[in-house]
Amino acid sequence: NVNTGAGTSYYKASAVTPLAGLVIKPTKNISVYTNYTAGLTRGGTAGPGTANAGETFAPQKSKQNEIGVKVDWGQLTTQAAVYQIKRPSALTDPATNRYSFGGEQRNRGLELTAYGEVQRGLRAMASASFNNAKLTRTAGGVNQGNDAAGVPDRTFNLGLDWDTPLQGLSVNGRVINTSGMYADATNRLRVPAWTRLDIGARYATNVAGKPLVLRANLENVSDKNYWVISNYVTVGAPRTLMLSAAVDF
Repeated sequence: NVNTGAGTSYYKASAVTPLAGLVIKPTKNISVYTNYTAGLTRGGTAGPGTANAGETFAPQKSKQNEIGVKVDWGQLTTQAAVYQIKRPSALTDPATNRYSFGGEQRNRGLELTAYGEVQRGLRAMASASFNNAKLTRTAGGVNQGNDAAGVPDRTFNLGLDWDTPLQGLSVNGRVINTSGMYADATNRLRVPAWTRLDIGARYATNVAGKPLVLRANLENVSDKNYWVISNYVTVGAPRTLMLSAAVDF
């Protein structure tokens, strides 16, 4: 229990997480694929206000099916995939006010991606996802059929990376757009959509005969206020500057 430090539960278990996939190439530049994956996701922690607040749960098993097609156009690659994910979801029993993982959440969606070198020294990556996440099993049917919390209906990303005329210097930028999403299973609280701009630069050189890469990244350039959802609703990070240096020995 993260609040009291007491061990309220103990588990020791093993799990088989199979992975199977198939790729068919009808032509040299087209790949059609499908896969099935079973995996483990982090167990949650009972939140404040529940009868077992602070209790941390064992990892949960999820299952994913995906079908997609990938086309290599030369300097550009495009990909489209549809998927379904089923995983246990958290619920709070209205009779006991205990938080547990007795429910199920089903995510279905479409992902579109394109990336490549649009012209010499200029690379681009664009992606879009469309999601339909539903609560398919809940305690006593309460909130069943509602949208799952913390899953946006749509996300869009566009990134560019440019090699400048100055040898070793590259600059990049990225725009992220996320639609609104519900913050709770009752679908009464909805977090608004937001858009964020990130920019960065990297410089590759040599120092004492060793490769050196310097990086600078500025996230949330406009210092926009927005909300993000993990287990809880939190404020998105403000304008943040990150500097790094990497040397190969």
